[in-house]
Amino acid sequence: MKTSFLIFVLFATCAAQTQLRASQTPDCSRDASGTTLGSGKAIELPIQLYRDYVVVVEGSIGNLEKLTFIVDTGAYPSVIDQKIAIALGLKERDSEVAMVDRNVETKLATLPFVAVGPVRVEDLRVRVQDLSSIGKTLARRVDAVVGLDVLGTNSFSIDYKTKRLRFGPVTRMRSSVSFETGNPFVIVEAQLDDNPVRLMVDTGTPALVLFQSHLKRPISRFAGTTATATDGGGEDYRLQPMLIPHTRLGRHALGPLTGFVAADQRDDARDFDGLLSVRSLHLEEIGFDFENHEISWAHALIQPSIIQQSTMPYCVTVAW
Repeated sequence: MKTSFLIFVLFATCAAQTQLRASQTPDCSRDASGTTLGSGKAIELPIQLYRDYVVVVEGSIGNLEKLTFIVDTGAYPSVIDQKIAIALGLKERDSEVAMVDRNVETKLATLPFVAVGPVRVEDLRVRVQDLSSIGKTLARRVDAVVGLDVLGTNSFSIDYKTKRLRFGPVTRMRSSVSFETGNPFVIVEAQLDDNPVRLMVDTGTPALVLFQSHLKRPISRFAGTTATATDGGGEDYRLQPMLIPHTRLGRHALGPLTGFVAADQRDDARDFDGLLSVRSLHLEEIGFDFENHEISWAHALIQPSIIQQSTMPYCVTVAW
């Protein structure tokens, strides 16, 4: 029996980076210049949390202030709503983005600057897209989805318990693992049963997602519960629920995890095997330390049971 889920893998453009018609992969370091905080300084911003994982913070673009940003470490390049592009009179150009199992047309533009708290990035290349469906799902306006091309100029941490976004030196927590340093994603190595995988750390998705084309060994799956999700172009693709009894991240045993296997198109340029959802690990806080090239985290005291994880209805939209 086929079960339909509406999965909110929010702008995980990680799954397929924007491909320019000139066959150039965007490079964060080339496209924009950013502000770096002074040593020892830490600045906190309040955040709002939707559906227990979508992080929303206030920011500005050009002369537009008090805008609503979603923080998504899996978004590259960052995305602005088409109304923002119109308000700023931005010149748009055609491009193409690879979704999970197909390519679709998209628009690119360059922002004068983007600011989130103390972080300011100038001449930032972004995607332009209608974000109204995201806003309807969250019941609030969404002006942009910002990724590491904005946030990655400084170390930062997200405290889901106190609802704070903190820029500055990251206090190392009990658990930590090193990550690869290249733009535009944070990629870690994990062990899923007998499968060694490279996972992109994603604050914008509620569940672990593996790309079927990258799996070298079979993954345990729930029989008869095929799921569907809708990508940014309005097309459906298949997700197969899975159960992983034993998971390790670095030297840390994470226990059993549930998630999904996505039936994706093969993309050899994609150098990771799936998305590691921050909230699916039941973390209370996570820090992205770009000075020491590691993430560290603190677990919540009470974690949902494996049954609760596997049956939780993830409800939002998708734009890979």
